Amino acid sequence: MSRLVFFHPDPLWDGLSRLYVELARALRARGVTVAIACPPASPMASAVGDLDVLPFESRAAWVSDTLRFATTLREFKADAVLVSDDAPHRMAAWALRRNGRGIVLRRMRSAVATPITLGTRIAVRIVPTWFMHSSGTEAKAAQPVSGLRGRLVADIAVDPERLERVVPSLAPPGITTVVVVTDGAAHRATAAALRTIAAMRSRGHPLRTLLMGRPHDVSEVRVHATAIGLGDALSIVGDPLDRASLLAGADVVWITADRDDGGVAALDAMALGRPVIATRGTMAERYVADGETGMIAERDDALATAALLTTLQADPAWTARMGEAARDAVRTRRGLADAVDAVMSALGSTARTGI
Repeated sequence: MSRLVFFHPDPLWDGLSRLYVELARALRARGVTVAIACPPASPMASAVGDLDVLPFESRAAWVSDTLRFATTLREFKADAVLVSDDAPHRMAAWALRRNGRGIVLRRMRSAVATPITLGTRIAVRIVPTWFMHSSGTEAKAAQPVSGLRGRLVADIAVDPERLERVVPSLAPPGITTVVVVTDGAAHRATAAALRTIAAMRSRGHPLRTLLMGRPHDVSEVRVHATAIGLGDALSIVGDPLDRASLLAGADVVWITADRDDGGVAALDAMALGRPVIATRGTMAERYVADGETGMIAERDDALATAALLTTLQADPAWTARMGEAARDAVRTRRGLADAVDAVMSALGSTARTGI
């Protein structure tokens, strides 16, 4: 059976990390031997749980790093490496080339065009490579690359069965808890969300806010929150390794983050039966049926977004039905199964592929 390494040189735990762990566990259940190559003693290494970790830390010396990575792959007897960016792609390709075996699966960015650099074009030529896209539309619109073995469609996915076992965190009675999921590029949308919440609190709505994720500047967020009157009503919780209990304990999950962070947060919250507000133009919007499994918020329209929150507060029965519809939507979609099938189809070629 195939042996696959998920290469994650970034030590941080984020949306991409969560995707890797979900997919790795699903592939392991299908008989694939998997491991995560990441820096030791890092948040990523701590979060993978029962998955095997191959300790690897970049030392900013590309040649020696590549040689060390080749040794790591050779000792693991890797048939394939899954990467998600240009630099890891180039390193994995040259490491596999040195070992004389294996393929690369390159996950392309969701919702944006991934630039095809000269380094990527060379890497595709020296090692059999498949690009993984989050939708068929993105795969068809992608820039042609000579020598590419194929394109796979593997959307963002979570495991709803795992999330069904989550115990919600306790919340103060009589207060609506809003979890705002942010990232480093979402400062404008996040600031708008916080202003909306602050305005509603000033009108007597009992709200508390948990800011989840890694904002671009924590100090700036605190100053902004104090200036608009949130103060102690805002808790910055960061990006905990297991954030599911906080999401499950929320009355509303507001996604301002984009790409993997936003998409995974939206699917997690929906699988937990939480009503989701997705910021328009983000990855999360792709998964939310407006008015059915969640709601779409305009980036800078505080009046409209306040109306969304007010509606959710005023009609708990409708909010509960929306949460159940969201849960059903995640249960019935084949996101994780389709992603596993796509990867398995590429791994099946390793027995026929040489370098």
